[in-house]
Amino acid sequence: MTKISKKTGATPHESRLAFLVDEASMLMDQLNSLSETQRESVNTGDVEQIVQVVQAREPVVRHIVRVGQEIGAFIENPEMISKLSDSDRDEALKRISAIEHAMKRLRERDAQDQSLMEQARDGLANQLSGMGAGQSALRAYSTRTTTPNPILQDRKG
Repeated sequence: MTKISKKTGATPHESRLAFLVDEASMLMDQLNSLSETQRESVNTGDVEQIVQVVQAREPVVRHIVRVGQEIGAFIENPEMISKLSDSDRDEALKRISAIEHAMKRLRERDAQDQSLMEQARDGLANQLSGMGAGQSALRAYSTRTTTPNPILQDRKG
């Protein structure tokens, strides 16, 4: 995402909004990069890497929420927004819209990743369940005296 140009003679309000939008853009770039790493980790089943990505994302998400709140307060304040030139306001709003769109795409990817992780978890649970049932069946027909369920043994024991 492009930065708002720091024009000479910009008002403090223009500079502040430009800084906030640039910061939000930078944070979104970081989140997108982490999201790509997360997707790769989910696809390869690297649980340790997934945990590391989630831990790395947490402070970035908290920071972008704070910046978003500050941008929202700035834009919703008629006095502040009126101090911006039309071109700076329009450019900022255009970039904010692009950031919101990127955030929407990120949430969609996260939902897909969540679904893939749930499918992997359910598949593993089914495998483990099947292994447990198979082991119980083997123990039921074993000749060891420590069989947990001797009632299921055949007549020859």
